[in-house]
Amino acid sequence: MTTIYLIRHAQSQPHPEQAEPDWPLSAHGSEQARGLIPVLRALGIQRLQCSPYRRCRDTLAPFADDAGLAVIPDEGLRERRIAPVWMRDFREVWRRSWEDFSYALEGGESSWTCRARIAAAVEAIVERHAGETIGLDSHGNAIGLFMNYVDPAFGVQEATRIRTPEILQVVHRGGKFTWDRTFSAGPEFEALATDFRATPGVIA
Repeated sequence: MTTIYLIRHAQSQPHPEQAEPDWPLSAHGSEQARGLIPVLRALGIQRLQCSPYRRCRDTLAPFADDAGLAVIPDEGLRERRIAPVWMRDFREVWRRSWEDFSYALEGGESSWTCRARIAAAVEAIVERHAGETIGLDSHGNAIGLFMNYVDPAFGVQEATRIRTPEILQVVHRGGKFTWDRTFSAGPEFEALATDFRATPGVIA
């Protein structure tokens, strides 16, 4: 059995003048990243891989330093590309993308494309590191779509509840992924997770 902890990055600081992969954590997000050290330590994580985006790397960095683990970037874990330009309000795109997985703006990825990409990345990681406990840091939209791959009942309502940060547990056994709906990272984690709509610059 391979245990996977899908970790959404801590609160970020989007900025229209920066390329999205370069968005840093907010000041609060940096505090959350430090708060994740005991939470992730308790999970027995042996390996760390993440989206190459800065906010994911910075979320794992404090724990990785504490645990003496390398953080390996994986391009397949990157966020879904909504559009090639800054979008302050993407609520309508988000809604349509969950209603129609083939929908995409010009220059952007559809839900189908992102779901296939992240599923292939996680499948490959599990094949290389079967039997290990792995922490994978990615993004809200990408994680939500992977969870839909694991369990088609995981839809827009469940995806909207993915916080910053978030930790979901999936196990791989007998060639199949299973979402452990009963998993909780504990009260220490619950105290530091925030609704993603509290992210600076995001329209609630």
